[in-house]
Amino acid sequence: MPLLFCMALLLGSPAFAAGDAAAGKKLVGTCAACHGQDGNSPSPANPKLAGQGEAYLLKQLRDIKSGAREVALMVGQLDNKTDQQLADMAAYYASQTQTAGVAKAELVALGTEIYRNGNHERGIAACTGCHGPAGLGNEPAKYPMIAGQHADYIA
Repeated sequence: MPLLFCMALLLGSPAFAAGDAAAGKKLVGTCAACHGQDGNSPSPANPKLAGQGEAYLLKQLRDIKSGAREVALMVGQLDNKTDQQLADMAAYYASQTQTAGVAKAELVALGTEIYRNGNHERGIAACTGCHGPAGLGNEPAKYPMIAGQHADYIA
């Protein structure tokens, strides 16, 4: 009996909230202004959300709502959203396909060098350690995919 009780507590925990992408699509109307309807932001200043890991997105939404992560443009945007709605929004954006990023040809070699090896003089760690060799992120550790992300947002 104690095992069943513990399982019920764990499964009912917000950390395990399962998102519904179809429901999430109906909730992202306001988000589209900055992040695009499908999560591919038209502005290089705003992150692409399409294709990001669902757990990562949900954590960010929760942190922004609680104030643990400060994003000035998002203050108040999530105040009326329930945890289930946040999970639905995360599921929707995670289910979308990210569009390819565009890089300035003259910066590709430098970017590749920093990505793979970091910049020791400036105290910048190699990106591959957290985001993987192809920039696809690490979902279990909640590190985001940065491949295809806007360069202006990353830098």
